[in-house]
Amino acid sequence: MRYLLALAVLAFALAAHLRAQDAPFTLQLEEMSVAGLPGIQSYAYGQHENLWVIIGGRTDGLHRRQPWASFDEAGHNRDILVIDPEKGRFWYAPIQTLPLHQQDQLSATNMEFHQDGPTLYLVGGYGYSQTVDDKITYAMLTAVDVPGLIQAVQAGVSR
Repeated sequence: MRYLLALAVLAFALAAHLRAQDAPFTLQLEEMSVAGLPGIQSYAYGQHENLWVIIGGRTDGLHRRQPWASFDEAGHNRDILVIDPEKGRFWYAPIQTLPLHQQDQLSATNMEFHQDGPTLYLVGGYGYSQTVDDKITYAMLTAVDVPGLIQAVQAGVSR
């Protein structure tokens, strides 16, 4: 029986390979480093001119596999980052000055996001909510004026 299963898997892989198509493009990754920039995963981002804005995500790497310890409050990204990749600089502003419900969503992990012109739309996300004192999937839609946000962050703390 094991041999039949192995043969079926091999046949499937071969058939998939034979039907594979060449992509009409190539992809090349180029490493970029900005000194002092914290590591963040599962964030939302927007762009204006040559600047990037990063919102939400986790700063502690992959979440732990213990349900009671996963997505703890300490690992939330509580800063909005603006990055100038060409000059290797970044600015940040803490979200603690915003209303609590906005702080919660803007520090969420894995928000869905889409930028349309200067507006970045953020939907959902998951994490610990200070408002409800529990982990939740956020049911909010937030619209962000990317150029205005970048200007406000740059006017704050620079690094």
